[in-house]
Amino acid sequence: MAGHTPGQTSRSDDPYRMYASPVGATFLQKANKIFEDFPVSKYILFFVIFSIEVVIAFVAGIYLIR
Repeated sequence: MAGHTPGQTSRSDDPYRMYASPVGATFLQKANKIFEDFPVSKYILFFVIFSIEVVIAFVAGIYLIR
């Protein structure tokens, strides 16, 4: 039987501790700025490339089933 696990941890290896600190907020602001700085054309380009990859994988899967 599993023991009781506390809701909050005081361990130093807590992966969410950075988000509660001022450093974490700055880190997230920088990450958001990277996405905001992309022009719309890059998002469209990435979407098209991703769509082509999905179609290729789908066609390859259909070909392997035959």
